[in-house]
Amino acid sequence: MRNNASRDEYVPQHGSRYETKGTPSRGLADARIRVTKIAAIGMLTLAVIILGITAKTYASERMAHSDASTVQTQNEKVSESKATASRTLSTASLKTRLSKADFNDIPSGDTVQTFSLVDDQIPALEDESLAALQDALSRGQELGDVGVVFYDLSSGKGVTYNADVEVYGASSYKALYALYICESLVETGQVSLDDSLGTYGGYNMGWQTVRDLIDAAVVNSDNDSFIALRVTFDRVGYEDWIASLGIDYDTALDPMSDFPTYCPRTSAKLWRERSEYLSRDSETSQWLSGLLASTTRSFIRDGIADDQALVRNKAGWISEDGCYSTCDAGLIDIDDRTYVMSIMTSMPWSDRSSELVAAIAKAFFDTRAALA
Repeated sequence: MRNNASRDEYVPQHGSRYETKGTPSRGLADARIRVTKIAAIGMLTLAVIILGITAKTYASERMAHSDASTVQTQNEKVSESKATASRTLSTASLKTRLSKADFNDIPSGDTVQTFSLVDDQIPALEDESLAALQDALSRGQELGDVGVVFYDLSSGKGVTYNADVEVYGASSYKALYALYICESLVETGQVSLDDSLGTYGGYNMGWQTVRDLIDAAVVNSDNDSFIALRVTFDRVGYEDWIASLGIDYDTALDPMSDFPTYCPRTSAKLWRERSEYLSRDSETSQWLSGLLASTTRSFIRDGIADDQALVRNKAGWISEDGCYSTCDAGLIDIDDRTYVMSIMTSMPWSDRSSELVAAIAKAFFDTRAALA
């Protein structure tokens, strides 16, 4: 006869590992409660674990997204910084290359030519611009020799014609001599603009300050003031200053005249040096800059006739005693760029020669877009 288990016996089914026999009914109830609690705790624990994993995954995703966003922002800042640094280095590099440029690289000859002082990328002129240049130059040559150098200080590119023609510079050299005094003597403390000078070289100037003499020589083109300055300062360091700029000794110290005979190439060198000096932004350099912007005569200023342009120049003109000259040279600032222009001619000075030099200045100035 089959021995059936009593109802008080708990025989685990489905291969349970544990068997409990003879358990009282209360114990069975307690056991069931414990089992239920354990199951509930297990489910709760599982839920907590799942929730934790989900939360951790979400947080990780948010962190990953946040980190990616931060990295992207930082990369953008780095890229911008590198681009800014690159532009700064490029500008500084160009300025350095231009300051060391060999002005002998400016082509010579009596044809219009373009050039670059910093690389081999030679600018090209439009046919209309070239025709305007040739017309202005041919009209000027009817009265005398003509030479021009015009270039962009920002790009180092320019246009030239007859860069080595030598003409009597007349008063155009007065501003360049003032540069020597201010840059080499005043800035180094050897001379003060308020120093007084007496009578020199037979010219009765009375007692005037260096400041007043430079002002009169540059703004009003006063000859006596210029000669007084040369007599005083020629032997104080002028030869060394000229030599440091690569200027021919005979040009700088012509024993026959205080007004040198020189060419547009030499003029361009000296005005490049002036541009660098004026960029120092010292009290003396800014004072000199103001004088150059206030000259009483400028064929360049008359020619370009642009109220937006700042022209700082010194012209020279004469038609007497076998000396013929209508010249002008200077710096032109417009649209955040600076240009050097030197026009030297042996045309006897007259209203006609003044108009012709102004027309030449206009024709060369109008080529500036090709030099950018």
